[in-house]
Amino acid sequence: MVKINDELLHLLGMTDMQAKVYLAALELGEGTMQMLARKSGLNRTTIYTFIDELKNRGYILETRCAKRRVYSAVHPERLVEMQKTRLGGLERILPELLAINNQSAQKPRVTFYEGIKGIEDVYADMLREKKEILSYEDMDNLKAGLPERFFNYFPKERARRDILIRSISRDTPFAREFSNKNRGLLRETKFISAGELRTDISIYGDKVALMDLRGSPPSCVLIENRNLAETLRTVWRQLWDKLGLFVG
Repeated sequence: MVKINDELLHLLGMTDMQAKVYLAALELGEGTMQMLARKSGLNRTTIYTFIDELKNRGYILETRCAKRRVYSAVHPERLVEMQKTRLGGLERILPELLAINNQSAQKPRVTFYEGIKGIEDVYADMLREKKEILSYEDMDNLKAGLPERFFNYFPKERARRDILIRSISRDTPFAREFSNKNRGLLRETKFISAGELRTDISIYGDKVALMDLRGSPPSCVLIENRNLAETLRTVWRQLWDKLGLFVG
């Protein structure tokens, strides 16, 4: 029997077992359930669990011969015709789908991430976006809340990808010390004298990340909305412009 590869499974939209039965029927021309089982290497009970789905999707045809059920595979050229028909149907409703997509794009998308893995996923999203990051940060909390390996990795990887971060940071000895690395890490920093910042906020692209590294577990709310991001970006820049010379 023909070896099944991932590309074939993807094109046909079948599971591994379904593809085995289709190919078995294709090689046999037509055959009983027992013959399909022998050819595919699957037992009949297993095939019965999904044979109806293959029939409903038009991949397998069932006929009766002398009171026996006989199965055959639809011709490969027919598979191409089926896909063309489905594609044509999709093209016809594409304008409606685009209209729905445009409407949903106007609504804020809110995603909740929990745990350090979730926090790292949000930072990974910042790297994928490759947009300038504006942030309110508390370096002491970041240092204490993030795993050391990630705390060291992210700034270097961000700089390697040429993503600038401009940060309004709580003024602490550690934050001042960290700012000495700004040039190499593609950072600009201005300091504010304030109490502990319990939430770190990052604005990038059309997204706003609200990170709570003090929580148990730590968490992040990621909001994707252009208007919200632009409003917070404007407020951030107003404060940035009023602060002293940046360290960078």
